[in-house]
Amino acid sequence: MSLRLNKFFVKQVSPKKNRKILSVCIALSLSAHIASLLVLQTHGLFYTPPQRTAQETPIVLVKDPSELSCYLKEALAQEHFKEKAPFFTIPLAEPVDFTLTMQPHIHIQPIDTTVQWQPSFLAATLFPNRPLEGSIQQISFSMPAKSLPNLFEHLPKDLIVPSASPGIALPLLPSPLPKTLLSASDVASPSLPETAPLAKISYSNPLLASLAQATLPPKLPHFSSLPHLPDLPTLEDLETASYSDCFDTEVVFTPLEGESRYLFALTLVQRPGLNLPKIGQQYSFLLDHSNSIQKERLAAVKNSILKSLEELDIDDSFNLIAFDNRIEKLAPAPLPVSSSSIDAAKNFLNQIHLGSFFSTATFYKPLLLTMPTPAQDDLLHTAILFTDGEALNKKMEQRNLALEWTVYNRGRVVLYAVGMGGDPHLATLDASAAFNRGKIIYSTTKRGTRRKILKLMKTISHPIAKNLSAHAVCLSPLANICLYPKATMMPPLYLNEPYVILGTTDSLDNFVLFIQGKIKGKWLNIKKTISFANAKKGDASLQAQWALQCAYELYAHYLCDSNPSHLEKAGRLLQPHNLQVAFH
Repeated sequence: MSLRLNKFFVKQVSPKKNRKILSVCIALSLSAHIASLLVLQTHGLFYTPPQRTAQETPIVLVKDPSELSCYLKEALAQEHFKEKAPFFTIPLAEPVDFTLTMQPHIHIQPIDTTVQWQPSFLAATLFPNRPLEGSIQQISFSMPAKSLPNLFEHLPKDLIVPSASPGIALPLLPSPLPKTLLSASDVASPSLPETAPLAKISYSNPLLASLAQATLPPKLPHFSSLPHLPDLPTLEDLETASYSDCFDTEVVFTPLEGESRYLFALTLVQRPGLNLPKIGQQYSFLLDHSNSIQKERLAAVKNSILKSLEELDIDDSFNLIAFDNRIEKLAPAPLPVSSSSIDAAKNFLNQIHLGSFFSTATFYKPLLLTMPTPAQDDLLHTAILFTDGEALNKKMEQRNLALEWTVYNRGRVVLYAVGMGGDPHLATLDASAAFNRGKIIYSTTKRGTRRKILKLMKTISHPIAKNLSAHAVCLSPLANICLYPKATMMPPLYLNEPYVILGTTDSLDNFVLFIQGKIKGKWLNIKKTISFANAKKGDASLQAQWALQCAYELYAHYLCDSNPSHLEKAGRLLQPHNLQVAFH
């Protein structure tokens, strides 16, 4: 039976028909494969449509940022925007500032004058039904991370500012940069890490609404070789003389009564055998011959002045001024020390007699005649006032001497007052002399006056420095040191005369003392380290000196505001030491 069927089919189906059937099957199979490939290519998951060129991509020319919405709205009506174009390009008429933050998976195609966006993130281009105006707020996009290029290879190397951290924000301009903006030309381009986060680009141009502006980093400073610095000047170049090794210091201290502070006195003692340069000195002897001065006292004063002239050096000069209600002067200008000038002084003093019964003295005008000229600033000017202080019964005279003339003088003339025990206003004369860098000299007897004057002349005959000031530098943070007298009241420094400085401190710690002054156009410097390790214990005289310095400050306040409470405080300070109060 099967043999018969085979013969039947062999007879019915010819070889030509078999070939036709085979060809049709192959054609159908090829067609099916081709159709499936087309479907996969157009609708597959991993299919990426080809990118259009700049000629095929719709172009919108942005001439005015405010007209962007109008241009995009007109473009939506065109046929080629209905297609799902993968990209479209907008050439910019002006540069757009935007900031690029470096993050992973970055692929940026360098374009000179255009910026590309994926319209899938620009909702207005893909969905015409949505309103266009107001929809563009901020644009950001991400790119596939395959075959990461080096971003810096596509940027001008001179635009890159080197930085140690790769994650900094870099300014990027879509238009070519001019050469004037280049800041570094030989900087190696760092490579981007493949694990960086996604990149974001934000635009601050008005055509993209309110976005943060990005500014270029400041240019790196151009370091040049420093010029040759001059050598430090020496003390001679600075016209400064250091006398630190010429003095030794002696320290005494005592606790302040009722306080947690200490009172100390520093004494600068010159080492023996020193021959320091001397400042030229100009003396003015002021003689009060009003009726309150008795004849015997006036004669003793005249004799003392003549003996004082014999103690002057040849480099010094002097002048005599006699006054009551009138003023008489030996010479218009100070006279050099010579036999002829001393003879002229004797004749002048012989003609001075007591004033009339109604004659009264005034101190302000005679002291004005002692003021130096600017050409005599290198000299030390000393005024020695011989008076009984009777004129100080008037408060106006007290203010003229202690305040008016002190302010006018400004420490240029050193004032010494010479009186006798029993004079009513010795304390006022003492305060007035202290305000002008001097002190009071008084004797209990008339004969003792000459001895006191001669001692004073020998003491001040060799001045070393004037206009002194003292400063203390504490070596401990707990120490608080105050020095007295103040700079405006510090007397000059004399040879063979100890120099005393008072002070208070909260703790007995070491400190450094600096003293400065002027000597013949140069600055004098003394630096000493003060220690209390070998200091001596002070006595009652140290407390009296301290009370007197405090009283001087209270007197200055009283002269300024006329408040009697300052004098009352000074009286309470001076009473335990049997000292008089000034300006009563």
